[in-house]
Amino acid sequence: MKILVIDDSANHQNSAQQVLGALHDLTVVGSHDEALELLEPQLDNEKYKTLKSEYMSQGIESWPAHKKAEAESWLPYWDVVLCDLLMPAGRATQGGEGLKHVGKEMSVGWALAITAALRGAKYVAVVTDMGHHDHPASAMLDAMNNTIFVLHNAKALFTNYVGMVGIEGTQGTCAKCSGSGKDGTYGCYRCNGTGTAYSQHGKDWADILAKLLGEKKLGN
Repeated sequence: MKILVIDDSANHQNSAQQVLGALHDLTVVGSHDEALELLEPQLDNEKYKTLKSEYMSQGIESWPAHKKAEAESWLPYWDVVLCDLLMPAGRATQGGEGLKHVGKEMSVGWALAITAALRGAKYVAVVTDMGHHDHPASAMLDAMNNTIFVLHNAKALFTNYVGMVGIEGTQGTCAKCSGSGKDGTYGCYRCNGTGTAYSQHGKDWADILAKLLGEKKLGN
């Protein structure tokens, strides 16, 4: 699948590459402005130029040749767009008073996901790992965690319930069980019985995708 992940956290970017990169055509960006640019439909310029020249050589006038070549040169749109909820606002379209808001953290994920759905994405999600006690924008997602919406023909999930995965390269011996995988007679809860703990974690984007695709039940 052609997937775009939008998140300004390096750990969440790394986890996206880790759990989705080997299986999908994945692009990861970390800024609001980059996301806005990539959510615009993209034209294959070389194909467009070749087709326009070909049509004009067949006697089609410039403007009709342009429109015909353009219509046949759009690149496939994103299948899936997965967005963080809170990110620093970008500069796109801002001027005057609007510039004072650039760089301030806002819940831009809503607009990015809706924009993607309106432009043809098949699946969209807004995902935050921020607890509902830590920010009002996260608390707003409480009532939506277990619902898949239909948003302009796209399946959409808005959630503050997301599993975390350890970032490869940050693993070490679990300090709780000293690498044994056990806590007394039971499995160690800190490392899930593996004996290995990670110092850094990121969102489990594969879990979110599985829920969007109906491959995993919501709330699990």
